[in-house]
Parts: sequence; structure tokens; C-alpha cells
Amino acid sequence: MLYSKRTWVKLSATLLALTAASKAVAVVPVEDILLLAQSASPTTFPVPSSIPDGSTFRVDGSTSMRVINEALKTRFEEQFAGTTVDLAASSTDEALEALLSEEIDLAAIGRPLTEEEKAQGLIEVPISREKIAIIVGADNPFEENLTFEQFAQIFRGEITDWSEVGGEPGAIRFVDRPDYSDTRRALSQYDVFEGVPFETGANAVQVADDETPTVVSELGSDGISYAIASQVLEQDNVKILPMHQTLPDDPRYPYSQPRGYVYKEGSLSPAAQAFLGFATSEPGQEVVEEAIETEAAAVAVAPAVSPEAAISPNPEAETALVPVPEADGAAVAGRGGFPWWLLGIPILGGLLWWLLKGRGAATPTAAVPPVAAVPPVAAVPPIAKTSRMILTPRNCRDAYAYWEVPDSAFSDLRRQGGRSLKLRLYDVTDIDLDRQPPHSMKEFDCIPGEQDLHLPIEQDDRDYLAELGYVSDDGKWVKLIRSEHVRVPACPPVAGIDGVKTAAAVGGVALAGAAIAKTAIPEQPQSAPVMAAPLPTADIHESRIVLTPRDSTNAYAYWETPESHKAHLRGQGGRELQLRLYDATDIDLEVDPAHSIQVFEIEEQATDRHLPIAIPDRDYIAEVGYVDDDGKWLLLARSNPVRIAAPVVTSPPIPMTAIGVAVG
Repeated sequence: MLYSKRTWVKLSATLLALTAASKAVAVVPVEDILLLAQSASPTTFPVPSSIPDGSTFRVDGSTSMRVINEALKTRFEEQFAGTTVDLAASSTDEALEALLSEEIDLAAIGRPLTEEEKAQGLIEVPISREKIAIIVGADNPFEENLTFEQFAQIFRGEITDWSEVGGEPGAIRFVDRPDYSDTRRALSQYDVFEGVPFETGANAVQVADDETPTVVSELGSDGISYAIASQVLEQDNVKILPMHQTLPDDPRYPYSQPRGYVYKEGSLSPAAQAFLGFATSEPGQEVVEEAIETEAAAVAVAPAVSPEAAISPNPEAETALVPVPEADGAAVAGRGGFPWWLLGIPILGGLLWWLLKGRGAATPTAAVPPVAAVPPVAAVPPIAKTSRMILTPRNCRDAYAYWEVPDSAFSDLRRQGGRSLKLRLYDVTDIDLDRQPPHSMKEFDCIPGEQDLHLPIEQDDRDYLAELGYVSDDGKWVKLIRSEHVRVPACPPVAGIDGVKTAAAVGGVALAGAAIAKTAIPEQPQSAPVMAAPLPTADIHESRIVLTPRDSTNAYAYWETPESHKAHLRGQGGRELQLRLYDATDIDLEVDPAHSIQVFEIEEQATDRHLPIAIPDRDYIAEVGYVDDDGKWLLLARSNPVRIAAPVVTSPPIPMTAIGVAVG
């Protein structure tokens, strides 16, 4: 959860004059936790009713966890008098080495564990996940959007003047963090930095410590850097730059950094386990949120100049150890501020929740003649926030789950005893899950704050549905939301001794789900896609796109287009990557022209987009592809048609006087 979101939630609660009730921490007998501590790797951490007097444990790790560590230590020692938490702040690598040698009990880290580290018996316990914001100083005149590649080029010193990225002429100075910084190492693992050394250019300065106030104080009017987003949101001394038209309040903003604790399997002391239980409980998470606010306050009072910066080119950077999952896609967001949306007002004086979705409308860039023009589409209006979950087959072996759930719903389930956020995938072929057990169930860990998950499918040609929820301390399932069931298609037959699927996409067309790509498309007037030359058989890679309605005015498109496929179409003259949304109501798009087309420019790295729907109660199809220099459309993938439902019309309440009830 980002700092600004909590701020607005607290403001809303104040405006409604509601008093927050104190929350009790669930307790268990100390004997139970002593037994749990003997377990190799407990998955939940109940908080004991007491801890033996004089208990001490040691925590060391990343400086990015320093404020959180101190806040949790203070509250934990208050709850368990006589217990001591010894804190240190070195670096993640040093702390993990100390943990392996049992010099400490817990390592506080700002990155995921590597597979090699996990193989040594280290187990991570996530506490929070933070976005990494790209920042400039408050006095910097640059106000433009950056792409992934532009930021990487600025980092490497390949772009050195603001005019090269649409700003006023002036030298760029890159303010970098120390090599050991977890935030730096998280950044290094994104695709845009791969293939070349992760090193800054001659125009970079490297600050002496991994503290955001130090970074901010060094920015001046010409510097650019990066920081944990919650530490710089709503600060007067720093500005956050949009990346691909998204800001950190949008879950799909590209860069993020996890924070949490690590323990060694089989050596977790009862006191350290109690600490993890407190840190992952609802009261503990409130302490974490307060600590995040404290971090932000420290940035707000950062000095104007930092004497600690080392004004020298960055030495060869250490290669980051762990890939950090990227949030895919790009959505348009307003520049110069966050597009806060009011998403819901509970009935009869409930809490007013503000959720910072940051999903501005993706605005069409062009209309394709001679198709009838679509009326101008305004920004997507605020959507009344309700929970929704979508499960979509990507092919016969993979599915994709996407959900939108307000923070209040997560909080409610945590109050009901929910501890570990999970996604469950059920095989519900020919059954009703409310009355019969599923044929099978697979459970997947979910990271709080993330909104999607790619899921492996073990058996094709079956019906599946997904649920998001919590597992309680006693192993009970507390359901949050359920998707509609979907049919995962049967895998196509395999033909030929080389094992190439006969249903593989040929010539760049792939339909979502079970649809098979075609080798040609009948001639259409002007707007018809033009087929590129077929890919060599050995290089066939399927592209696919899925279009899903969200409500009567919005849809969501997700696509997968392998680089080999895109490179093939670029070799055929493709220049500009686009997404096209067709109104295909009651027509066959293979034969008839669409009723209307909306065209959206998309970045090469994007994999999803939220789309405004001009006219509801219609059938729509999405395509992704390239336009060449002659305006021809080279198709990568086409979705199945979907129906965008008409808006639900609710009748106004009937006045009591109209039904014979006296009022007044």
C-alpha cells in the first residue's frame, strides 16, 4: 500500500468523524509456539500469549528496512516486556551470510532470495512490496514522460541532455545509490538493463549511503534518480516522473522492490518466530504502514545539499542476484499529479475509501478510414469499486488471473483471521463447486498489492475457476472473491516427426483460447490486415491476445507477442506497434468491415491496456499488430469477440408518500 493511499484513507475517516477501534492481536499458548519453532519451516506465525523473560534475538540487514525494524522492535518490546530485539543495519548480503552462520536470527532484506540462497535453507517472509519511483528535484523544469529505454539510456550515460527526451536543453546528472543498495539491485534485473553492463556513465554521482533523503538532497535542478515510491509521494522537494504514462499509484507501474525478513530453516527461535507473527499480523502491518510514513517524513525534511555524495563516476556495479517481477503494461495517467479516483461510498455512514488506481483512459490516437468515426471518448469516469476476478485461458497449458479488490475487503478478511493471501485454482468440470468438491485444487502464494498471476494448467479440455482468499492460522479458507468458470481448450494435435503443432500460428495470426490461426485473411477495404510472409517452421512462435470486459464502459486487453514474432513483422516493414479495438457486432470481421475502430499506440514492452468503450451492449474484438510505412496493417494476434454488457439501470427510490406512508 502506498503512502498517499493511506493518507487519503485517514483523511476520509476523519471527515466522517469515525473512531478506529483498537485491534487485538491473536494469541496462542507459548507451548504451541515452542512446538512450532521446532518445525523446519512454519508457514504461519501465531503470536504467543507470552515469551520467556529475558529472551533476545538479533536482526540485521538492508538499510532500506531500518525504519520498519525500529518501529516493529519498539512495539514488540512493549507487548512482550523483558524481550530484547538487537538491531543492526549492514547490507542484505552481509546479513544473509551472518544468518547462514547463525550469528543472527533474522535478516531484514529489500529483495527476494535467489534460488541458490533458498537451496541453503533460507526462507523469506514478505512484509511489504514497494514501487520504485523515478524522481527529479522540485526545481527541475523537466515535466515529460519517460520510456523504459530512455531511462536506461540516461542511467548508462547514453542520454546526457534533457532536450533528448523532450525537455529544455541542459545537462543531465544521474544520482545513483551505492552498489550494495537493494533498490539498485532490484532495478538492475529489468529486461531493459539486460545485455549490457549495469553501469552508470561519466555524468553520474554516487551517494555514500542508501538513504532516500541523501538522494533527494543531491538532485538539485539537473539530477534524476530513483527511490522507494512511498518515501517520495506527495513531497514538495521532489517530483515523480511518469513511466510510459503511468505513475506509482498504478499497480502496473513498471518497477518494484519487495521488503521482508528471512530466517534459516530449522533454527528459528521462539522469540524470533513471535516477532514474525507480530510483523505479519494486522497490528504489525499497521506499524509497518506508520514506519513507511515516517520514512516519507524524513524525505520531506531532507537538506538542500548533501556533503556525503561522492562526485565521481560509478565504479563497476555489482550484478543483482535476483530477478524482480515486473508489472506489465502501460496505462495513460495524467501528468503533474496523481489521478485520484473516488471509488465508493458505503451506505449509512460507513468508511469513505479512496483507492488510487491511477487508471486514466487510454485515448485513441487515430481513426482508420473508411470506417465510421467513433465519437470522441472522454476520460474513463470513476468506477464504483467492487471486487472482481477474471480467469482467462492463455492456451491449453496456461491461464491468467486478474483481480481488483478494494483494500477494505482485504482488511475485513484479515480481521476474520486471514493470514496468508492465496489463489486457489479448482477443476470444476461438470460440477457445482457450492455443492460438490472440485476434481482437483492447486494453491498459489500471492503477494499483497499485486493484482494478477500466471497459472499452469495440468489438464487441458477442462473447466476451471479461481478464488482469491486467505488461509487462517488454523488452516481454514476465508474466501475473498471467485471468478466465473472458464473452459481451458484441448491441446491441438501434434503432427510430423519434428513435433511442430499443426495448430501453431502461421503468418502472424493467433486467436485467443482454442481458436487456430489462419494463414490468410480475405481482402478487406483499406482497414484489412495484410499478412506478412510466413515464419520459418522452426521459428514459429504463437502470439495471442485476450479481451475481457470490466464493465459497460471499460475493457481490459492482455497480450503475449514473442520478440521473434515481432521481429519477423518488423522485418516485413512493420514500424509502429498498435492495438486496435473493433466494433464487430453481428458481423464476421473476416468478411465485413467493422462498424468502428479505435486505434491505440502501444510501447514495445507493454503487455496489457485498459480500454474505454464508446458504445456498450456491443460485440468487440481486439487486435495487436504493426503499421508499415504505407499504412498497411500487419497482424500479430486477434482476440475472440466479447460482449460489452449494457449498463445496469437502477430505479430511483420511490418517495414514501407515493406508497401511502406518512412522512414529516
